[in-house]
Amino acid sequence: MTKLVVNSSEGGIMNVLSLALYLRIFYAALVLIVVSLMVFYVRGLTTKGETSGRLKAVFYGWLGFLVAVAILFHLLTAWQIPWVRWEIKRAEIVPNREFALNAKQHRFTLPAGGLKVRQGEVVKFKVTSSDLTYGFGVFHESGAMEFQMQVLPGHSNEIIWIFKDPGKYSIRSTEYAGPETEQMYLKDSITVLSGEEK
Repeated sequence: MTKLVVNSSEGGIMNVLSLALYLRIFYAALVLIVVSLMVFYVRGLTTKGETSGRLKAVFYGWLGFLVAVAILFHLLTAWQIPWVRWEIKRAEIVPNREFALNAKQHRFTLPAGGLKVRQGEVVKFKVTSSDLTYGFGVFHESGAMEFQMQVLPGHSNEIIWIFKDPGKYSIRSTEYAGPETEQMYLKDSITVLSGEEK
């Protein structure tokens, strides 16, 4: 099994496999917690007469504890998502390259000359729509999604990204906008060059 390590923008290293294991354990515990709440609820429905004050206190105490744990979990893990940091510091980030794209009548219009970037560059994509709500998804040649965003008509939809791996990337609409949406696929439309390539 290959160990996948991702460098964060602040230079720290996050082991993705251990994070995935942590999330599996957390969500398995969350399922057990939800089941326990359902058991409390069903027991309350099937119990004849008044429910004791002690049982109500246990139930609401347990519910309060779960809400606190869920809030704490989301506060601690939100910073593991790279674009959260980028969104907060958006005004301070100066992109190396900026591309303006338009989506109209189920087609993406790219700048003349295509999209070429260097590995590690900060790239800003500004995508507009003239008619419908579309998705803008960028996929590595392996098929893995690099990122995606929703493209709303009448708005400048922007995302800042750093491509870590060289190669070819395809653009696809990730939002259903009618039967023609499947046409919105541009294979190998982004070329990411390694630091040595010219």
